Amino acid sequence: MNTEFFEITWTKDLETGIAVLDEQHHRYFDLLSNYIAKAANLAKTTPNTRKVLDLAETLNFLREYAKEHFSTEEAVMQEAGYAEYEQHRDEHLYFLKHVEELHNQMKTVGYSVQLAAEVEYYTAEWFVAHIRSVDTKLVQFLQEKSTEDSSLTLFLKKIYESILGQH
Repeated sequence: MNTEFFEITWTKDLETGIAVLDEQHHRYFDLLSNYIAKAANLAKTTPNTRKVLDLAETLNFLREYAKEHFSTEEAVMQEAGYAEYEQHRDEHLYFLKHVEELHNQMKTVGYSVQLAAEVEYYTAEWFVAHIRSVDTKLVQFLQEKSTEDSSLTLFLKKIYESILGQH
């Protein structure tokens, strides 16, 4: 596995056209960039307990944010009657489980450049692939579901209002 760290940035080609999802995806990329910067800096120095715990906590925060984002997506899917909800949710669960395993490994086994690089690779590559394939299918469904009388924005507003009313 490559142990070089790379810079990750949000690009327009990852936009779904649904503001709340794009905002959350963008925020995830900001958090991931923070993790990458800390991991790259740690790789250049002698790791100490405080820095390793900080990196592990940054990864945990990233995982928690992903969980929050997935919860939003899943609520939209359920409210819209998305037929592929379970498959989409299962992908989210797989991602969260794998990131939790990596987080636990970092906390118990300790820091290594290889582990930090694996986390970076997985959390970046999986998320980009997920947006480009699975989320794109969801957006296409939502666009098809919105009627001529109700633009996608109004349709999603109704869904969000319904979701917020449930909480």
